[in-house]
Amino acid sequence: MSDSRILPFSALIPTVLCCVVASTISAAVVARYSQDRSSDPPSKTPPGTKTTGTAGMQDPQSSSPGAVTSLVLPLKVPDDVGDNAIEIFKQVKEYRRKIEVLLYMQEAVVNVMDFTRVLGIIVDCAYSIVPADRISVMVLSDDRKSMTVFVSKDVKSLCISSTKGVAGYVATTGLKLNIKDAYEDPRFDSTVDDEVGFKTKSLVCVPILAGGGVVGVIQACNKKGGFDEEDERGLEALSLSAGSAIRKAQLYASAIRKSNAILNVVRCRTSGASIPDLINVVTRSTYNLLLAERVSVYLVDRIKGEIWICVSKDPSISGLTLPIGRGISGQVAKDGKTINVKDCYTDDRFDNSCDKKTGFVTRSMLCMAVPGFDDESKPVAVIQAINKLGAKSFDDEDEEALSAFCNEVKMAMRGNFLEAALLKLESDQKRQTHIDGTSYLREFGAMFGRTVVSEDLIEPNSPTSWGGKKQTKVNRRLSVPWNAHSTVGEDQEFDDYGFDLFSKSRDDLCAVVFSFFEDLNLCDRLNVDDDILQNLILAIFETYNDVPFHNYYHAFSVCHMTYMMIRHCDCARYLTSLDIFSALIAALSHDADHPGVSNSYLVAMQKPLAVVHNDDAVLERHHASTTTRILAEDDNNVFAKMDPGDHRHARKVILTAILGTDMSRHMEHVTALHERADRRDTTPFERASLKDRISLVSNIVHCADLSAQTLPSVVSEVFEGRLMEEFSQQSSKEEEDGCAVSTFMKGLENKRKRCELQLNFVSAIALPLWRGMAKCFPKCSERVERGEEILKNYERILAEIDEIET
Repeated sequence: MSDSRILPFSALIPTVLCCVVASTISAAVVARYSQDRSSDPPSKTPPGTKTTGTAGMQDPQSSSPGAVTSLVLPLKVPDDVGDNAIEIFKQVKEYRRKIEVLLYMQEAVVNVMDFTRVLGIIVDCAYSIVPADRISVMVLSDDRKSMTVFVSKDVKSLCISSTKGVAGYVATTGLKLNIKDAYEDPRFDSTVDDEVGFKTKSLVCVPILAGGGVVGVIQACNKKGGFDEEDERGLEALSLSAGSAIRKAQLYASAIRKSNAILNVVRCRTSGASIPDLINVVTRSTYNLLLAERVSVYLVDRIKGEIWICVSKDPSISGLTLPIGRGISGQVAKDGKTINVKDCYTDDRFDNSCDKKTGFVTRSMLCMAVPGFDDESKPVAVIQAINKLGAKSFDDEDEEALSAFCNEVKMAMRGNFLEAALLKLESDQKRQTHIDGTSYLREFGAMFGRTVVSEDLIEPNSPTSWGGKKQTKVNRRLSVPWNAHSTVGEDQEFDDYGFDLFSKSRDDLCAVVFSFFEDLNLCDRLNVDDDILQNLILAIFETYNDVPFHNYYHAFSVCHMTYMMIRHCDCARYLTSLDIFSALIAALSHDADHPGVSNSYLVAMQKPLAVVHNDDAVLERHHASTTTRILAEDDNNVFAKMDPGDHRHARKVILTAILGTDMSRHMEHVTALHERADRRDTTPFERASLKDRISLVSNIVHCADLSAQTLPSVVSEVFEGRLMEEFSQQSSKEEEDGCAVSTFMKGLENKRKRCELQLNFVSAIALPLWRGMAKCFPKCSERVERGEEILKNYERILAEIDEIET
């Protein structure tokens, strides 16, 4: 048995041997050797070679011998050859074969990135160099506490300790071992033999080096007569080349896992996938990214102060809730700080209730938050990975990979965060009623079938018929000016956030919209004919259908809020008259010809609109195209007297603002507003910047679109009831059409769920947007305060419901 430091690669090619051969081998021996070779059939496998059958492996002898091999072939031998000439020549021939094997391996692995294939090539070449019964490659885990047998005749993917046995000794010390009798050596661990039914007699084990450290070991077992120094040198030379190939394959595999994980989430985000589909993709991608035994994704419910498992490998804990602050996941949800635990049962924060319930044993854990979308960045989800495969625990590299992944998940979730909150409501309902998913859908499906909602949702004096019929359209031209019909007083009662639009007729509202333009003196400034503008306003009003929420009342409200923000919140200082003119038109027409159903329904049912717009922002694109068509009519062309450049600019502003109301882009507005407000030594917007002005108009219209829950109760409560009715009508259609019912539209006849839906919308969607606007324009703070009042009111109602139910 030998136990010494690793020899250099040059030890395999002793120049002394070449000199001896050159001075001792006779010409007769060379001639005889040449004659023997010419009569032998070509060999495809080196003499004594054993292979593991790696597919596509080329013959080492067929590769170019290179400069090293050329030292052997042109030898000129003197006539006075000694008796040992033939033996020396055999040695040279064997050295040549081994060198060719090494050269082949280096060439074979240079373009191979697949980890398993690289190891297969290494083992095949090792069998060609060392005549052994078994050869295995064992690779150290990232934390260097274990090794995995990736390639062997009998055992694959077996994880063993890096501190036990001969392999563990070599991996720890970096010393090679050559043992004649394995069972007589105290360092030998026979448990692997017992597991696979193999009897190890002799063995040689050498470390595989890369980057100045040990990355694994290569071990050969059982050779008749034991392994000698030549075998040691052969494996050492092999290991030097193998180390760099293994490390390269490891880095490539890690990079591919990371990029694929993030790419999967990006694809999910850009395809507009639902939140359940997104969470499933996140879970699968996390498994591949971290190589964890278990992965769970928690969504954070700050209203109830709990987190819940929406997706887990173990169905018995799916839907399980934990209070925020309890357990490791709860703590991450509370403060957003990453927790990486090496041994969970020694950590006081660990809650073992899930282990007790399922029988699963948690050893190590990496838990990280998906950051929120506003200034506070409170976590909206928590990703938990348990038990690193092939390692004792997760390392810093895993943390870095998961951090980048969580940021991409944040981007994917922000477009449909409201749906995530509503998915929680469904889970709560299931737990409360103790019914399975199928009966849950059946129960609420029957309720969706009703066309009339609870009386407390309907405003008794609502001026709109909710029977689902198309509104009767009036003549496009009015016989007398609007102000003759209008009941709007001259004291500009519309210049108030609490303007009671539901007490007005459609003609009244048309007149009020015209007054917005008049009050801002836009027609005179831009040379727009009053009658052309009146035609346009009426034409836009006529596109709106008789649906509960997305009708001309909503259109007027958004246009009214846009006017109020421009008039009272200092937004006008950053905009030109043409920008303001375009903003009012975009606000009024942003939902033109809305069918009263969502994008997801149109796509799921492959309605003509979805086909025309390729399933992408279907409604927003339809609203934009409808507006463009109306503006193109001669009677409505308010840009006719404008410069072509101004016309193009106005068109761009209008279309950008309408398309910007797509809720999948909601968090773009939120992020942009907060980032602009946080700038130092500069204003949030620059009037001289065309890009800034277009962005501001888009921000204003989107805020106005989500302003219902920032208005006085006389308006906000009516809009709330109408929105719930429209959702209920869509759910009924989805049931009738055999389409999956949208999560957040289920069970809205239930007062608790309706209240929780609005609470989630205000807290997670509307307020973060309005807070960003208020940071840029402090005079918008009044709307934020009103939204917070409404939020507290919903919380109070929920508390009352809880008290009644308990």
